[in-house]
Amino acid sequence: MKKLRKGDPVIVIAGKLKWSVSSIESVDGDMVTVKDVNVVKKAVKWQGFVKKTLPLHISNVAYYLADEKKPTKIAVEVKKDWKKVRKAKRTGKVID
Repeated sequence: MKKLRKGDPVIVIAGKLKWSVSSIESVDGDMVTVKDVNVVKKAVKWQGFVKKTLPLHISNVAYYLADEKKPTKIAVEVKKDWKKVRKAKRTGKVID
């Protein structure tokens, strides 16, 4: 089970964009694309400069708790009916 999913609120914890808060647009293996973070201009022939969002490594982002305004780690817990749920380690609340 992936710990971070599309639509999760995240905060960037490393690099030049540190402390940027946004949500995940897509997850592809170990790389995540975060909305309005790591946007670059790429020169495209006959189109000029096009803005493009580049992915970040999943280790450089953390789940963001909006009520506490702090990042947290995510734990995967197996319930008695063998279903997996994600929990915030900082608060113990179930995510989703």
